[in-house]
Amino acid sequence: MEPRDERLDRRLALVKEILEGAFFSPLHAYDWVGFLFGQPGLLELEEEEVFDFFVRGALAAEVIYPELARGTTPLGWLWRMEEPGPVLAHVLASMRADRPFVLHRLLMTLPRLANGEISPEKEELVEDFFKRVLGEGNELREVAETEISVLRRRGLMAAGIKPGEHEEKLARAANQLLARPEAAQLLTDRELLSWLVLQPLQEDQPPEITAGAVVEAWYRWVGAITGVRPDLGLLTKLMPMLGMDANELALYAPVERELRPVLEATCPYCYSTCRLELTPEGVNEQARCGHLVFVGTCDEMHIWQVLRSYDLGEDFHQLLSSYYNSAIDLELMATIVNDLFELLRGQGRLKTSEISCEKAPKAFYYLKAYFKGEPNSQ
Repeated sequence: MEPRDERLDRRLALVKEILEGAFFSPLHAYDWVGFLFGQPGLLELEEEEVFDFFVRGALAAEVIYPELARGTTPLGWLWRMEEPGPVLAHVLASMRADRPFVLHRLLMTLPRLANGEISPEKEELVEDFFKRVLGEGNELREVAETEISVLRRRGLMAAGIKPGEHEEKLARAANQLLARPEAAQLLTDRELLSWLVLQPLQEDQPPEITAGAVVEAWYRWVGAITGVRPDLGLLTKLMPMLGMDANELALYAPVERELRPVLEATCPYCYSTCRLELTPEGVNEQARCGHLVFVGTCDEMHIWQVLRSYDLGEDFHQLLSSYYNSAIDLELMATIVNDLFELLRGQGRLKTSEISCEKAPKAFYYLKAYFKGEPNSQ
């Protein structure tokens, strides 16, 4: 009989190979937004974008589906929606000015637009338009559910466990693995699997239980991200920003311009305070230094607007424009914009500051101020 550690290593290697074959791998923790709304165009979002979808989505769900806003958290409201389309339409309509690149990327993935069934017109880019182009969504989560079920069964068989065997032991062992602090730092299924196969459990535990626990922990993790096995606690552990309650969420609600909120940001170069008052008529600049070039989100279109204040040449911007209008080059455009942003920031020529607002401290969470300066200027 071969030593236990060799048997275990073989089973773990086989289990890892099987689970890594999932069609959605690599799966990122932030991909839960795409699976929640059933839209591949909302996969691979950044942390700030995910938080924005969460806040706007939960606020919209509270209004559209008020019966859900009882007995659970805002994150729970979202996962309890039977039809997320109306909420997504509302969120997208509210994001037109704040996240135009995210919106553009999503629209380019919608079949009804790609097939020419609906021709978007500028005046139609409102909530009703999004409801029509989104249709009934897609089967992203349903396809993932089938895949996860098959891979879980194959993984357990590779571990030496028959269907229905040792369920309590596997659940307990998987929970022990996912409860470790290191597990909360892992943001992709590939990272998770690489970490899981190296984690020992009880020394006297049979190899099939140890290998099976890896499968079960993987199942619970990808199930939480895809919604196949919703787990609000695990999602919140991976992304603590999602753990707010209804009272905290209310602080992020939009502020009417009739209240004339004043946005403030401190310039990192001259340390002066810039003040912009939002009014029903527009933006009133109460105080502004020469370094401030833009106030917006981390959206690539907003960053591109910031880059226009630098001497990069008109040919360069025409090239970016051609990439922006090409579905296959869209991610290349985003990469170039983000790389340039990081380059300028690394040179000290571009800095950002947080936005504050006395009347509504958290209502403008999605905005930041962009400042242009000379290299190494203070």
